[in-house]
Amino acid sequence: MAENLICHRCGRNCELPCQALNALTRLYTEARAEEKASLIKNLRKDLNLVDYEVAEDLRELGEKVIAAMPELWIIRDGDIKVGYVRSYEAKRDKGKQVNADCRKVRGTYTAYLPFDFIITFYEPNIYHMTENQKKILMLHELRHIGIGEKGLRIENHDVEDFKDILRRFGFDWNGFNQEVPDILAGGDIGKETKRNKMEAKPKANNTGRSPSKP
Repeated sequence: MAENLICHRCGRNCELPCQALNALTRLYTEARAEEKASLIKNLRKDLNLVDYEVAEDLRELGEKVIAAMPELWIIRDGDIKVGYVRSYEAKRDKGKQVNADCRKVRGTYTAYLPFDFIITFYEPNIYHMTENQKKILMLHELRHIGIGEKGLRIENHDVEDFKDILRRFGFDWNGFNQEVPDILAGGDIGKETKRNKMEAKPKANNTGRSPSKP
């Protein structure tokens, strides 16, 4: 075999697995994985692969959060239309992981899209999140929606908003294995059990932004 031939040529007669050979194998595997990923990405239309999809479960979650959170009164009273999308591609911005973002529908897109804003959840970046964490993430994105002198706009989170998120949900609310309050639980705010966390998977339903830190 090729591995035995390489070891034979080395002549060291190692008793343990060869670390150099293992390192070369890893490099080859990673390079092949990148090559395959690039090939699939180029052929995704022919293969009928989905990068983005309309997310009905996110719409339902968004509507619940809008109805429950007093600070989102602008969306309720203004009858603002929000569309919800799930991305199966990861996103980074200036080197930081982006968990979700909120974008205003502008220009010619307004002629085709029946929404004022689009909220996108980037699935590869939030696979670890529990249902309660995703509720907070949804609230975080919905709070980007605002109204100014010229109409609807994206509100950038200021220092006070950042402090409010930390005060209510903790510094690492969107981190791995974090217990956070259920913001839709009403007056009796509970916390998730470990079983909830294991079962907290996205439903398969065939720009303001939230980085890995709020």
